[in-house]
Order: sequence, then C-alpha cells, then structure tokens
Amino acid sequence: MPAPPSDWALAVCQPGAERWLKAELQRTRPDLHPGFQRPGIVTFRATRAPFGADERPAAVYARAWAASAGPTPDVAAVLAVAHRVGARHLFLGPRDAGVPDEVPPALQAAVDEDAARWGEALAPHFRPGPPGRGDTVLDVLTFPGEPPVVGWHDHGPLRHPGPAGRWPFPTPSDVPSRAWRKVAEGLAWAGGPVRRGELVLELGAAPGGGTRAFVEAGARVCAVDPQPMDPAVLALPGVEHRRVAAGELDPAALPAGISWLACDAGIPPADALGAIARLLPGLPRLRGLLLTLKLVDDGVARRLPRLLDRVRELGFGEVRATQLPANRKDVWVVATRKA
Repeated sequence: MPAPPSDWALAVCQPGAERWLKAELQRTRPDLHPGFQRPGIVTFRATRAPFGADERPAAVYARAWAASAGPTPDVAAVLAVAHRVGARHLFLGPRDAGVPDEVPPALQAAVDEDAARWGEALAPHFRPGPPGRGDTVLDVLTFPGEPPVVGWHDHGPLRHPGPAGRWPFPTPSDVPSRAWRKVAEGLAWAGGPVRRGELVLELGAAPGGGTRAFVEAGARVCAVDPQPMDPAVLALPGVEHRRVAAGELDPAALPAGISWLACDAGIPPADALGAIARLLPGLPRLRGLLLTLKLVDDGVARRLPRLLDRVRELGFGEVRATQLPANRKDVWVVATRKA
C-alpha cells in the first residue's frame, strides 16, 4: 500500500547547490515553493496537490526526494512519523557537512558520531537489510546540534540508493584520484550502461581514477591526457595512454570501435563540448557520452539547460544529468545516440 502524501517535499542536494535547485524547480515545478533550508537540504511546500511518497521530480540538483515531515525533535517523534506512514525500513545518515574532501576531519567525526547515536536509538525499530520495490522507507537526516529532518518515500529501482542519496559502496584506499568515485557513482546512477569489453575514449584521464573505474566496470580504455598516468592504472588490462591534449587528437587516428566518449577535463563545459564535436565524425560506432561538466560559476549553472540542448544537437536523443555526491560543483551527464 503506498505511503500517504505530505504537504511538504524534501530534497537532498550538494551543499552550495540549494540556490541552483530552487531556480531549477521554479522553472520545472512552480507548484513547489521553497521552505525550510539547511546546507544540503531544501523543503518545498506543495501548493497544487500533496506531494506523494512515490514522486521523484526531474531535477539535476536533487539527488534524493521524499515526502517531508520536516525537523522532528526526538526519537519518539521520529518513530511516530514512521508509524503514521507505515515505514518499516530506515535510511539514516547525516546531511553533508560540506563538499567532498573539504570537510575538516574533526567536524566529519562529530557528524558521524551524531548520526551513529541516532542510528543506535532508531535502527532496532526497523527491518534490517535493503528495502525492496514498494517498501516505505523513512529518511532521517541528522546533524550535530540540530533535530533530524525526516521524510519518507516508496522505494524502487529509480529511487536514491541509500541515506542522503549516497551510494553504499566504499572508495578503495589506493585509487589515484577522486575521479574513481565520480565515475563509479555515475555508472551506478545510469544503470551500468558500459558493456563488458566496450572501448571508452577518455579525455582528461590523468592520473587515472576514472580509467580504473571504467576498467573495473569491464571496459577497455584509451586514456587521453598530456599528464602522466598512475603506473598501477597503466598496468591494468586494456588500458592505452595517448599523452596528448584532447585538442591535439587526430580524429582519423582514433582507435576503431570506440563505444563511449568520456570527458572529465578541467575546462569550461562549452569548450569540452566543442572538443567532443570535433571528434564525433571519427567515431561511427559511438553509443554515447559520459561527461562531467564543470559548473565553474553561477552563470554556467544557469546555462546548464542550454548546454544539455547542445548535447542533443550533437545527435544524442536521450540526455540525462544529475549532481552526484562525489561531484562537488560538477554535473554528470549520460547521453546516448538516437536510434
């Protein structure tokens, strides 16, 4: 049985992206009016109809959605919400204390300790293990010195995979760069689009974190970057390094059979799309793009819809974008060719 709706919706986003999320929804869901806000959390009042626990509005900057009960003062009140909505599974975790890799260790330790205390008090009242399709999940977002923000959602394959929209897999300690996490999260969010044995042309690959994630997904990689690659990544099977800038690549000299073009180059999105457009004629078997677009300022963020239209104009019929936990101020884009 579906969980009841609420007059309020809860969205989880990257700290600092709250204004981008509100501007995006002003265009796409004007019936949702911003309300309570903390870094990484925005609630919206549903003015047209109650917000359903099964709703997941299309929004690049929202990584998780739930019907909302708002700040909830204590354990008894949180459990009362769970009882009222029929939630038997729990997603409990802290809201982000800052963008990835920029949170002081002492603050992160306090954030994690506070979440653990709430978890000890609440977890025994819920079923262990991951929720299944149609299960109602209670979303509890904690932070030291604040009452938890509580919501609930009907779970399914397209919903957020864990507390606060985080992906429930660890980052290996020996990866050469954060790009591993960005690609791993992006491929998981996209449903694993890269097939085993496919060839990925990766622009801006050094030092190789993303390359390793593609290889671990089963791909072969032609890594393009004038900077050196991590030797352990170069030793992986199926990895070739072309030590040139993307702008110096000769489209006629690209390896045959490239299925995906990936790009996480540290350049403005318009420049990245220009470099990609130059290479496309030499990629007749390309299935799609896997892009990290850099939102270097508010102006680029406002132009994101136009940038996604530009991707469509390059011949990609399905274009999806999101801001994942590992993305800082980046946006992950998956675009596939028109049939």
